[in-house]
Amino acid sequence: MEKELVRLQEGITSVQDTYGQDHLQLTVIRGYVAKLLGNGRVVRYLMQNRPEFLAEFQTIAEMESVLPAEGE
Repeated sequence: MEKELVRLQEGITSVQDTYGQDHLQLTVIRGYVAKLLGNGRVVRYLMQNRPEFLAEFQTIAEMESVLPAEGE
């Protein structure tokens, strides 16, 4: 049980070490996706060739936060 606790603490430390950089990257990516969707040619291409991608990209671009909602 002690070994499991040590393993869990190491996992938590690993997440804490990378959290800030991961959050920044997700925020930048969300902004980039939103900018791409502002381009009509990109949207038309996605509608014609990858409508499933377009729906997911729109969901990402409309997110208010990259942080998980409470309870998740």
